[in-house]
Amino acid sequence: MLAGCRSPWVQCTIVNHEETPVSLVAVNYPGGSFGVQTIAAGASYHYRFHALSTDTLSIDFTDATRHSNTVTGPELQQNQEGSLLIEIQPGNKVTWTPTLTLRK
Repeated sequence: MLAGCRSPWVQCTIVNHEETPVSLVAVNYPGGSFGVQTIAAGASYHYRFHALSTDTLSIDFTDATRHSNTVTGPELQQNQEGSLLIEIQPGNKVTWTPTLTLRK
């Protein structure tokens, strides 16, 4: 067995800064997606994933007025690891803060 061998993971945190909950939240990443039914106002959701290829990130969510929003984020490369902060701001704006390194 190989000691110390591990897959590169991205720890993602989605924070809802809106004054109302957002629902049907889905993050699409290279090789997969994950989601959660609702994130309350001021709350966050954490998920860990492995990027299986290189592609652009995106997030889909529904706001309090039942309007569906899709926002494209940065590119994520296969074998990157670290953390990704996705913040849903007032007015359905989204900021992306990746802190990632490419694992060789």
